[in-house]
Amino acid sequence: MPRSRANSRERAATTARKESILSTALECFAEHGVEATTISDIQARAHCSVGSIYHHFGSKEGVAEALFISGIERLNRGMLRRLGGCQSGQECVKSVVYFYSDWSARNQKLARYLHSRDVEFSPAARERLKSIHLAYITEIYRLFAPFVENGELRVLPLETYVPLISGAIQEYTRRWLSGQGSSPARVKELFADAAWNAVKA
Repeated sequence: MPRSRANSRERAATTARKESILSTALECFAEHGVEATTISDIQARAHCSVGSIYHHFGSKEGVAEALFISGIERLNRGMLRRLGGCQSGQECVKSVVYFYSDWSARNQKLARYLHSRDVEFSPAARERLKSIHLAYITEIYRLFAPFVENGELRVLPLETYVPLISGAIQEYTRRWLSGQGSSPARVKELFADAAWNAVKA
């Protein structure tokens, strides 16, 4: 077998192994919380060795950080794909609310984990999250810029667009994930209209 193909298969196997560990960790964290979960809990359910977990993530805290970062990246990628096909400012703004609502409903355990305050981030993880956020916000602004330029959206301080558009649905969803209120699916139209009214020209 050519070396490049062998390396490709090895990378794919490593990625699959890491994703399996993270998926298992999410189940454990959802059931017991991060603090009460042990490496052995994750290892037993993931059917892997303890050494494999330490090799890929360094510690339970490393698993928790990697799961959070992976979740944020999944959410961001999905949002950007959704917004990439928008043809108007109104569609773009409302799509933010629709996607966040729908994604959270489909991925409740992961969404609940992303809203939790259970992860103690290392300096390296904090820097990684800052980098992810900067890249995401930069792309969001690029997608929204044409609709500001053509007069569909108000000219506002850059840092206000995201809170005005997604802040309310995020807070509602956080409360719903903690057991308060009805599903965001039932009220997403209301929040989408409110977001559009907040930033339309």
